[in-house]
Order: sequence, then C-alpha cells, then structure tokens
Amino acid sequence: EEFRVHLADSDLAVHEDFAGFAPGGREMATQIARFCRSRRTDTVVVMDGDVALKTWWLSAARAFRQLRPRPRVLYFLTRYPARLAPSDFAHWRIRIAKGVLLVLATATGTINRASGFAGREEKHRGWLVKRARDPARCTAHSTDRAAIREELTLPTDRRLVGIFGGINVRKNPPMVLEAVVRTGLPVDLLMAGPVDEQMHAWLDDLDDSLRKRVIVADGFLPDELLDKYLAASDVVALVMNLEGPSGIQGKALAAGVPVVTAGSRTRARELSASHSGVATEFNVGDVADGLRRVLTDEGGCATVRPGLALPTHESFAATILGLDQNHRAPRSRRFW
Repeated sequence: EEFRVHLADSDLAVHEDFAGFAPGGREMATQIARFCRSRRTDTVVVMDGDVALKTWWLSAARAFRQLRPRPRVLYFLTRYPARLAPSDFAHWRIRIAKGVLLVLATATGTINRASGFAGREEKHRGWLVKRARDPARCTAHSTDRAAIREELTLPTDRRLVGIFGGINVRKNPPMVLEAVVRTGLPVDLLMAGPVDEQMHAWLDDLDDSLRKRVIVADGFLPDELLDKYLAASDVVALVMNLEGPSGIQGKALAAGVPVVTAGSRTRARELSASHSGVATEFNVGDVADGLRRVLTDEGGCATVRPGLALPTHESFAATILGLDQNHRAPRSRRFW
C-alpha cells in the first residue's frame, strides 16, 4: 500500500523479493547479487541495514564475488548514534562495534559509502558515517487547526495530545494516556496510524471512562491525511527509549505543533535548538508535567520558534546517495 501511494506519480518499478520483514545479511546480499546479474545495476542502496551489517562484510563479499562490474553500494544505518557524551558507554559500544564492521566491509569492497540519521540541528558531516539530517516536511499546518478538526470530525472543545505513525508498545501509549489524565486538563489522546495487536488488546481492556478519552484513526494513512491529524493536535508526544531523531518530530516542527519528548538526547537537543517543545525524564509524572506546561503555554513553550534551516527530502537523499551540489554522483567508488 505504501508503494502504491508514495510512488503513484513516478515511473519507478517495484520488485518485492523478500518474503519477510528485516531479512538477514546473507539473504539480502544473495538477492541483490541475483538482481544485479539479471540487469545492469550501477548503484545499490541498503536501507535500515543495522541488523544485516553484522554479517554483511562476509556474506556480501561471497555473493558479489562474480559480479562484473560491481555496483556502488551505499549503506544506511538507522540506529547509529551520531553524537555521544564521553560517559555514554552503552552507546559508545554500539558505535565502536558498528564502526569496526564498516571498516571490515570497506576492506572487502562491499560498502562504498555509509550514512545514518542525524538530528536536524546537526552541523557536522561525519567521517566514517555521513550524517543525513532527517527531513522536516508537513503538508498541513496548525494555523488551520479549526478547519482540519471540522473536516476530520475531531472534537473542537478538547485539547489533543497525538501519537502518530506505527502505534506500538515502543511509543508507550499507556504511559502517555496516564500522563494525559494526570495533567488534570480537558485533554484527549489521539492515535493516528496502524495500531498493532498488542495495542488493540490494551484499548479493549480500558474502562469506559478512559476509552472515551482515546481517539483512534487506525490503518495506513497517506502523508496528506497523517499530516492533517498531526496539525490538528495541540501537542505531539514522543515518549520512546530510542536514541536518534524522529520523522514525526520533523513533521511537528514544520507544522508548528509543539513536542513533548522523553528517552532520546538527540530529540532533546533538537527541541532545544528549534524552541519547539519540552524534553522530560522518562516517567509518567515528568511527561505529565511537560504536557501541562505546553498545554497551558507556561513560559511560552507552546509557541514553536524554529531557529533551524529545516532539511528537505532532497538534501537527505543527496547525503545518502553521495551526490554533490549539482546532484551528480562521484566517479570514484572509494569509501571516502
């Protein structure tokens, strides 16, 4: 469904060659090599390659052995910590381990360029892993909130705290709902996006008084519709123990909707640089306090004042593809 929606106006052909979600490095390299043998392929982009990286340096070297010429392989990591405090030993271990695997892959000629997510406030290009600033784009804006709520039949007499995208336990809806209740304000929780089975079971177990305070728009939502739901919200909640930037935070920034976040230094740094919300500790009480501060506009924190030049989809893609300012690929296949 995502392919049909996002590629409807393009001439791109889509081949779905993997049976399951997140294939391993060996399966991925084998399928890529098979495709490259069937037609000339200049460039291969491996997205979300964190899991496959563990064996890529060996499995891809074996799979690509007979390929002539070899394609230029561009590798993207979604969970590579770009900026770390010296005392953050847990994430340093992850970064060092992935760095070693990248060096092995370059030594076997199976990766020519590596990139990874970076916050929108990031200024550095990166050395081993090029830093791709997460795009910030939303097709709707909070200035049209009243009209959007009428269009989507959302309540006009209640404040809305939103969780968007794939709705699963990683986004902690139960914790956010408890924080919403603790604010003591006339606020409801809005969840827009595909809701997984575990969260459906949680919704079914809520008592009636709580269930009435949760609005659900379940299923895949095209960007235009997702953006409208986001712009209709008073605040976006990003309560996740996942380091790294958030695409939803970029949409909120572009839509002028404040964010309350917990669980990520990257998202906290971005909020500070863009003056677009409140970062809290990862517990119900602090999240509730953050929501209350935004909803009551304590200290003016409900007003988004982005002090950043927001990255575009084009600049993000150019970093991944290693394109120059004229969107041309380099002639050299060297990693550097």
